[in-house]
Amino acid sequence: MLDAVNLERQGTPSLTFVTEPFAHAARTHAKSRNLPDLPLIIVPSDYLDRSDLAVAAKLAPLLDEVIEMLCRPPGPAA
Repeated sequence: MLDAVNLERQGTPSLTFVTEPFAHAARTHAKSRNLPDLPLIIVPSDYLDRSDLAVAAKLAPLLDEVIEMLCRPPGPAA
């Protein structure tokens, strides 16, 4: 999270992947660093013991969101 905060402050878009159980903690940490809108991709945590194909199928719907977030114009530095 701290790396993402530092990148965003330097004007470099970032994207942090967080599993569902840690989503609240990640948002709280971002808010504590004065970046409440830090881009996060929340992924399900129930894929960890599955095959590569199953994981790819589970995460494929997030691909458009990932591309959109990484290609966004930089926001103002915090």
